[in-house]
Amino acid sequence: MRPKFILLAVAAALCSPHMAGAENYPDRPIRLVVPTGAGGAADIISRMIAEKLQTSLGQPVVVEDRPGANGIVGASYVLSAPADGYTLMMGHIGLMTINNHIYKDVKFDPLTDFAPVTLATTYPNLLVVNNQLRIHSVAELIQYAKKNPTALKYSSSGFGASFHMAFELLKAKAGINAVHIPYTGTAVALTAVIAGNVDTAFTDTITSAPQIAANTLRGIAISSKTRSPTLPDIPTVAESGVPELADFEVLGWNGIVVKAGTAANRIKLLNEHIRRALTSADVVERILKLGADVAADTPEQFAEFMRNEDAKWGNLAKTAKLAAVE
Repeated sequence: MRPKFILLAVAAALCSPHMAGAENYPDRPIRLVVPTGAGGAADIISRMIAEKLQTSLGQPVVVEDRPGANGIVGASYVLSAPADGYTLMMGHIGLMTINNHIYKDVKFDPLTDFAPVTLATTYPNLLVVNNQLRIHSVAELIQYAKKNPTALKYSSSGFGASFHMAFELLKAKAGINAVHIPYTGTAVALTAVIAGNVDTAFTDTITSAPQIAANTLRGIAISSKTRSPTLPDIPTVAESGVPELADFEVLGWNGIVVKAGTAANRIKLLNEHIRRALTSADVVERILKLGADVAADTPEQFAEFMRNEDAKWGNLAKTAKLAAVE
């Protein structure tokens, strides 16, 4: 190839939209879509990240709450935008690895239609019971359920939420029955346990810890492999002494994704800046107070994590015959 043609080819490549975008990104505001309600943990953490990104990227980062259908509304909105790195989403366990297995009409595949940027946080679930029940451990809960096979009722923050799936996993492993009563959020599901409308539930530590401290509720187990630093006296489900539950672990989680097709160099840049935001001392401290842990990782690690979660919940949905009524 002659020198002048080489120069022309290089100039054309530098002027192409792809290269220009790579050099200048980001050159306008970024949206971070939260597919859950305002004021929840995902919304709070997204705003922490956005605040840091605005400074490090030099562009406004606007958080938009678009709740509905366990995240499907927000996800559909993100997928309607261009794959250019200007529309991010705070994905969560239900939306990314559960919905596809229990809802018939999900029109996208979370694992292929989105590209992972980084896992953000993980958080354990807390198993609580009504104070009037003479149940102080997981072993006693299982014993009660086996003696009263049609009596036990549990609440959750919605069908397909991590709290619902955690209890279904407990049922499947322990071989017990329980009636699921779904509510529209964590607070009302917890209130149902306190009032005695249901017997038990998995919930989050930040919502239930004050109730446990006030003795209006009893916490009997944590769903993570290790005990929670905020509730160190409450054992893990795996510590219950029930052999079938020796490997029990459920973690709720949130993580940043973008639409598939977004340029790899933009994902890499976002990953670097978001991980820096998540691991800053003040953000780590604030997230710990929410009862969660920072879990920033690489896009490749996040992708593998989601594949494992998808397999876990897909298998449970199949064996427990879980299907949402739409």
